[in-house]
Amino acid sequence: MTPIDESEKLLQRIELVSAILLIVLTLGAAFFFSWNSASGVFIGGGIVVISFQVLKWQLRRTLQKPGKLPTRAAVFLSYYVRFLATLFVIFLVMYLGLAKPFPILIGLSVMVLSIVLVGAFEFIMMKKEES
Repeated sequence: MTPIDESEKLLQRIELVSAILLIVLTLGAAFFFSWNSASGVFIGGGIVVISFQVLKWQLRRTLQKPGKLPTRAAVFLSYYVRFLATLFVIFLVMYLGLAKPFPILIGLSVMVLSIVLVGAFEFIMMKKEES
């Protein structure tokens, strides 16, 4: 198996876990708190998942042309434009009162949690194969 295939499968696992976490956290917020909290979790999770997909698209577009690598400044500029756009969307959601701070923060944590969970799973499986 090539490293590209392995990294693609890892990315797919992270995306699957993030989708499952978003659904579970949204339903949990609706069950234990309120629909308003659940919508905040869902909005925050949606923002971070879309931002992650845009980042993946940017990196693929940048790295698929090995003979024509962009300048470092162009890569950083596109990265920070995406980051600032994400911050602006979060600001708009908060300013318009579509979500409260704590539920949106939980939603924004979906990608971090999925990366940590998939990383921990990979580590456990690697240690299991060693023994």
